Amino acid sequence: MSIEDEVQRLADIEAIKQLRGRYSRAIDTKDWDLFGASLAEDARISTDGGINDGRDAFVAAVSRALANATTMHHQHTPEIEITGPNAASGTWAMNDIVHLGTFVLRGFGHYSEEYVRTSEGWKIKSSTLTRVRVDTEGELASR
Repeated sequence: MSIEDEVQRLADIEAIKQLRGRYSRAIDTKDWDLFGASLAEDARISTDGGINDGRDAFVAAVSRALANATTMHHQHTPEIEITGPNAASGTWAMNDIVHLGTFVLRGFGHYSEEYVRTSEGWKIKSSTLTRVRVDTEGELASR
């Protein structure tokens, strides 16, 4: 691998780290435009709430589910591999806290993701959240 190729690989990895940071900050600040801009139009997202196909469907579902919640999402220890000129995959350890009224969820697990380079930069193409532990307090009010 040439030095130029290695520099590009490292720049791409850093861009994906920045993308993941923006995605999480967008959820926590309820910046749904920024959140949507982090996703490929045809993104496929799998979470505790099921599978969402398409950016718009996922943004609508998350913004509705978290409208009255206070959240904090952390991802760390990324393992990112550039798999092609416009493709990458990654795994992130994660923990999140969701406060919804008197209900509190603390989750721990991993995101497994695929990324695609677009004319607007790197986007999340697919994401699967696998929780290894969930701690809850309080009662979740029925909707």
